[in-house]
Amino acid sequence: MNEQEIWRNFKEGCETSFLLLYREHAPVMYRYGCKLSKDKDLVKDCLQQVYFNLWKNKENLGNPAHTRNYLLKALRLEIIKKSDTKNSPESLPENYHFLTISSCESDLIDLQTDEINQKKIGALLSQLPARQREVIFLKYYMNLSPKEISVVMGLEQASVYKLTYKAIDKLQLLFLKMYTAILLLVFAF
Repeated sequence: MNEQEIWRNFKEGCETSFLLLYREHAPVMYRYGCKLSKDKDLVKDCLQQVYFNLWKNKENLGNPAHTRNYLLKALRLEIIKKSDTKNSPESLPENYHFLTISSCESDLIDLQTDEINQKKIGALLSQLPARQREVIFLKYYMNLSPKEISVVMGLEQASVYKLTYKAIDKLQLLFLKMYTAILLLVFAF
């Protein structure tokens, strides 16, 4: 069964299709949620709430072009709603903690890469504003296209391009500053 058939069967009340949706998307949603919030219990509660709301409102749901993006956006909005943030659900505040902890797949890669470089990259990413960290995570860790990122983050596609450009530009500047400082230290001795 393809994604649209599973979604259609789920909307018609098929519990097996609902379970397939959960098994296919919940792990990715949980990892994404853990990037948005340090509180793993909150993420689990929000994940459960998203699936509860899906089942409860299944007859009234539309047919999303990409189920994963639809579910990621639903989780993101649920986390923002439940984190006592006073801001609009369409925007994360700049002081919102978007974590840069590795996913399961990244952990395997981390074992094969230099730990020092990972720490440097993490330090650089932590210096980006929350929205820029989020767009970098969605693009490079979740492999979403700019169009998919715009759906998940509730932005125009042009804004996703701008945000990605600004994040990469800032990372380059931070990288240059870091290595300039290292070179100065090395040549000072």
